Amino acid sequence: MLLALPFWYHVMFAMIFGTIWGSFIAALCSRWPRGERVSDGRSHCDDCQTPLGAKDLVPILSYLWLRGKCRHCGHSIGISVLYIELASAAIGLFAVLFLSGGQALAAAVFGWLLLPLVILDYQKLWLPNQLVLALAIAGVCAGAFLTPEINWLDRILGGIFGFLALEAIRQAFRKMRQVEGMGGGDPKLFGAIGLWLGWQGLPMTLLLATLFGFLCIALAFALSRKSPQQLPFGAYMGMAAFSIVLLA
Repeated sequence: MLLALPFWYHVMFAMIFGTIWGSFIAALCSRWPRGERVSDGRSHCDDCQTPLGAKDLVPILSYLWLRGKCRHCGHSIGISVLYIELASAAIGLFAVLFLSGGQALAAAVFGWLLLPLVILDYQKLWLPNQLVLALAIAGVCAGAFLTPEINWLDRILGGIFGFLALEAIRQAFRKMRQVEGMGGGDPKLFGAIGLWLGWQGLPMTLLLATLFGFLCIALAFALSRKSPQQLPFGAYMGMAAFSIVLLA
């Protein structure tokens, strides 16, 4: 029934649901690093602890109306909330614009599940096992809708080889240099992506993620004359994988 609706219905639905999901992800990415759960009580101001009402929680619009401040104490909410909600809306929009039908829906789900991983790795260099597992399970359930040309054997091989390839690099670097050169979450994330894209999508994902990394290093050096000591490679892999889905 949904697929028979006019195209602009699909666009609006994808963007509206994207903003709602983005609001949830913004809360998750704020609370989890502090050891809090998203289900721990109502949303509240981090400064004055006042519970927020419905008119304070409308994605994007509330932030703009309140100019990024708490209605009660004037404390800054932080612009990252707005960016996350916009990014989530953009994921839904791009999925509908570049793909169609069940493939567009699967692409949106893929992007929405990658979003918190990208954010947490970028902000905290952290790829929670729970989120990686959710991405992997969704890949088993919905990967065939996203990449119908990939058979189950290729997906299984993608999951296995994706994990083993980066884990081998990680262990080799640690043995040679006696330091951690890659987080333990990166191989798991690469394996989860392999369940969605099959082994065929892994080389391009790795290549594009590396390119994103080099661009970020170059940009950081141009702005501060310093190269970052640690890179959120998982975030680059997430962005690369979603880009490949849209452009392949």
